[in-house]
Amino acid sequence: MVRRRRKAGLHPIGDVAAAAGVTTQTIRLWEKRGQLSSTRTNGGQRLFTGEMVKRAAELAAGSRRSQHHQTARPAASPDMIELASTGMRIRRARIEHGLSQQDAAKRIGISRSFLSTVERGESGVSTKVLARMADAFGIPMSGFAGATDPKKRVMRVADRPRTVLAEGVSWEELVAPSSHDLEPALLHVPPGRGSGGVFVRPGESFVFVLEGTLTFQTGERLEEFILGKGDAIVLEAGAPFSWRNDGRATATGLWVELIGAMRQKPAGKKR
Repeated sequence: MVRRRRKAGLHPIGDVAAAAGVTTQTIRLWEKRGQLSSTRTNGGQRLFTGEMVKRAAELAAGSRRSQHHQTARPAASPDMIELASTGMRIRRARIEHGLSQQDAAKRIGISRSFLSTVERGESGVSTKVLARMADAFGIPMSGFAGATDPKKRVMRVADRPRTVLAEGVSWEELVAPSSHDLEPALLHVPPGRGSGGVFVRPGESFVFVLEGTLTFQTGERLEEFILGKGDAIVLEAGAPFSWRNDGRATATGLWVELIGAMRQKPAGKKR
């Protein structure tokens, strides 16, 4: 009986699965999804046409290609994951302050489409733009870092909240964000990267270079200072400044900002 059906161009499910290189369960699943169709014998046996055998082989080949691409795709790096987390925290801050993307983008001075890509974690922002976001939302820049217990007295290395920005620039908070008048953080700047331009912070800041070199421009005339390992600088409150790494290695600086006086201000709290 089966031989006659095969001669007539009908094939049982076992033959179809073998031809496609998949299990009979997979064939049943594809049929359930409407990707394959069969006829039934009086006893309920599935029989497939030659066209369905060909279709099953095509589905199997497509599935294998998809699995190969997924396997070949590199795993997300910690910085990629943190960049997405930073985007989500920016979105949450915007929503908590009752701003639409259009209104927030206008206040920050960026396009709505760019803000959308940032919130989705597809793009990072410079420190300059993050500072503008802090101004727009009336929070310290540390408010974009991951949440942690504000009463935490000891900050372990593994617990430091991080904010990852564009081009690999990142900040690591050394105390619970917004819990103290002094907010120390570690700034990490890859070679050739910088703040994204000149900006102003209402609080006074102290910067001590731990590794590499950082070039600062500050004051009304944007006087330039090149700081190497062990050098330090004080950035006056309200004075314009920028920073960049012109060296060949990642630069790391200890950044301490006084925000106590800024708590009474409606906008612009940090860096």
